[in-house]
Amino acid sequence: MTPVIQAKNISRTFRSTQKGEGLKGALGLLLNPQYRVHEALKNVSFTLEPGSFNGLIGANGAGKTTLLKILSGLIPPTTGEARVLGYEPFKRPIDFRRQIALVMGQKAQLWWDLPAMDAFDLLRAIYNIPTPVYRERLHTLTELLDVKHHLNTQIRRLSLGERMKMELIGAILHWPNVIFLDEPTIGLDVLAAHKLREFLRVFNHRERATIILTSHNMDDIERLCSRVLILRSGELIYDGAPGGLLREGERRLRIRFLKTPPLETLAQATGISPELIILESPDEPDRGGNIEDEPAAEEQKKDPEERAVYFTIRHEEIMGLLQKLMSQFTIVDMGIEEQSLEAVIQRLYEDEKTSPPEVHS
Repeated sequence: MTPVIQAKNISRTFRSTQKGEGLKGALGLLLNPQYRVHEALKNVSFTLEPGSFNGLIGANGAGKTTLLKILSGLIPPTTGEARVLGYEPFKRPIDFRRQIALVMGQKAQLWWDLPAMDAFDLLRAIYNIPTPVYRERLHTLTELLDVKHHLNTQIRRLSLGERMKMELIGAILHWPNVIFLDEPTIGLDVLAAHKLREFLRVFNHRERATIILTSHNMDDIERLCSRVLILRSGELIYDGAPGGLLREGERRLRIRFLKTPPLETLAQATGISPELIILESPDEPDRGGNIEDEPAAEEQKKDPEERAVYFTIRHEEIMGLLQKLMSQFTIVDMGIEEQSLEAVIQRLYEDEKTSPPEVHS
């Protein structure tokens, strides 16, 4: 099967000027400018098959959006080669543009002062979609996303979730073969995100469109993607099935201490590598208590001494670890959880070693 997307040793660098303080800095910018070079992507290579649903994940600044912009033809790679549907994306021929779609969750692409119906009529004319085909597609999409009753409302008057659905409809009215989605569920409530995910799953299954999805929400990745590409500081560090990230037999041991020791102390006491020990997020709800008894619990930041600590460990090592901890610290609560994809990804992010950008005259 011929790959629909091919990336071969793609690198992309950006250069920006650096200004010092005050008047001296302004004069230096004119007479002897200093430049900072940032490597957004470093020799990224992969191929994607037709009809595949792929997750592209990484921490902020890892290069996800830059890669999508290169594949959609908005910017060229500094070095390397990209091919999408057999085309060189940055040349942006009309036949190429007719077969792709780019949806950016943080950027509106429809006309805000127009009702959605008028915006879709304009897109029908732009893409020269036959009227009967256009009506059938619009009916299908609005039914799947449950927004038919909002078609005559101005885009700017819609809620974020409704607007995101309209953006998605506008992006795929021309029935693209390749869809790039950059954080499409960002800021959506649970119900809106669920409906959007379900629509993408159904559309991918029915139309066999190749989809690349970037998201910080691991629910998006786990429920939709059969393949995951992970970027870290511009480098592709993983390419494979989501399940390949989960080590067989591993568990997460949740411990709540009377007084939480520093992570370095816990690592020394247990012999477990520090990157396998995670302190509960201050915004994470308390899993050990009854949240209904404390209505405002989700609004309160947890004190570091009250937050749980998670140890990633093999099942057969749990008893030994507990013995070490109980001999040195006071434990008030504990639990065993299945290893989660989110925890693995978080560990990869925290393992990241970044180097300062190069500065050139």
